[in-house]
Amino acid sequence: MTDQQAAPYEPLFTTVAEGDLSLDDHEGIAAMLARAFPSYSHWYQGARSWAGMQPERRVVARSGDVVVAHAGIRRMFVTVGETDLPVAAVGMVAVSPILQGTGLGGRLLGLVDEALRDLDVGFGVLETGEETKPFYSRHGWIPLDSVTGHYNDFTADGASTLVSSDGAWLIRPIRAALDEWPVGDIRWNGQMV
Repeated sequence: MTDQQAAPYEPLFTTVAEGDLSLDDHEGIAAMLARAFPSYSHWYQGARSWAGMQPERRVVARSGDVVVAHAGIRRMFVTVGETDLPVAAVGMVAVSPILQGTGLGGRLLGLVDEALRDLDVGFGVLETGEETKPFYSRHGWIPLDSVTGHYNDFTADGASTLVSSDGAWLIRPIRAALDEWPVGDIRWNGQMV
């Protein structure tokens, strides 16, 4: 889907399946993610445009040929308390540092919502830092207070460790009501996006 309302000089958004990305697409995404997440830039080298599990879908904004915003989405099961739940993991949400504060992130999250509806999931789930939690909350994401998330974290050289994080976990009700989210900690059955 292309954002047809954008003027020629404004970023244009597309939502694309992972298998439809070209090598140039991966390189452009990786370069932008390395700028947006400098402490993780060692992950985003060459055409490696993911840090954990590869997304299933990507929402990408480009200004000309330059990637300026990105979000990755993948359907998967998580265990919440005692309940296995199909969700869409959302990650690598970023706006190029020089364009942060311009409203591009809000537009990006609007298209993430559309992609989540198209994937027919009850909830989107993401983890973020405390400093960005208010941004997501303004765009309809609900904080999960007092929830710990457990997931496999891999190093750049492939070693795996189990991580338990009390970070800012958020959900986005899409095709389910908020009260349908089970009580309990989150266990990812694999890596996060």
